[in-house]
Amino acid sequence: MTVLPFSPPVADDGLEDTPLRSVSTAVAVLDCFASEAELGATKVAARLGIAKSTACRMLAALAAGGLLEKAGSGRYRLGLRLFEYGQLAVDRLLLREVAMPVLGELRETVRETVQLGVAVGTDVLYLERLETPGAGLRFRTDYHRNPAHSSSIGRVLAASDPSLVVAILERGLERRTPFTVVDPLRWRRTLVQTREQGYATCRDEYDQGWSSIAAPILTGAAGRRRAVAAVSVVGSTSRVLGPRKPALVQGVRRAAERISVALERASS
Repeated sequence: MTVLPFSPPVADDGLEDTPLRSVSTAVAVLDCFASEAELGATKVAARLGIAKSTACRMLAALAAGGLLEKAGSGRYRLGLRLFEYGQLAVDRLLLREVAMPVLGELRETVRETVQLGVAVGTDVLYLERLETPGAGLRFRTDYHRNPAHSSSIGRVLAASDPSLVVAILERGLERRTPFTVVDPLRWRRTLVQTREQGYATCRDEYDQGWSSIAAPILTGAAGRRRAVAAVSVVGSTSRVLGPRKPALVQGVRRAAERISVALERASS
């Protein structure tokens, strides 16, 4: 694989001594390891034109975060966390690739906005969203990432991941609308219900007047399957949780099952 070189930060880049400049320097330091397996502070400083003390601090900070690891004699090499991040990126690209045809069919069938989401920290990151013209729902740019506790996708993911439940409760259940479930015991009960019925609903919890239904995308052997992502349908509460709800639940669950099967095949 060809790794494109990253231009190291320079004195007149306008960033001065800012956090953004530190991030830029960190990326440049990591880029040095694309062409050489192990490096020390002296060589990194020479390559980037920065002080050796700066290189030492940056290498130590990256090692503390698991992005680098010590190789002995003051040298460093790429750390396992970078591999983990890379694998996550590959997995999510594969997920989008296999999910898109199914999401498109689901949107055409239900005539509502459909979403594909994964857990990132205690949030839901929407990898894909297919809006339906005329549905009356338009997402702001910040809707690409929402708190998991007030999302049907987040509820589905938390229902199969005890560590996510703990993290969400430690962060706290922020009230977004008068209908957001903020009582920890009640919220846990919604997860039990989600596990029992195989899907989750959120009624007016993130935006009043809008609700959603989600189902899990599962991977793993029988008895140890876990939700790695989820599919949801979102629209006005009267449409999504009204008389059409049974048909929408069936459509969302079927789409999630199809993506689960396709993902297993593509990963094998």
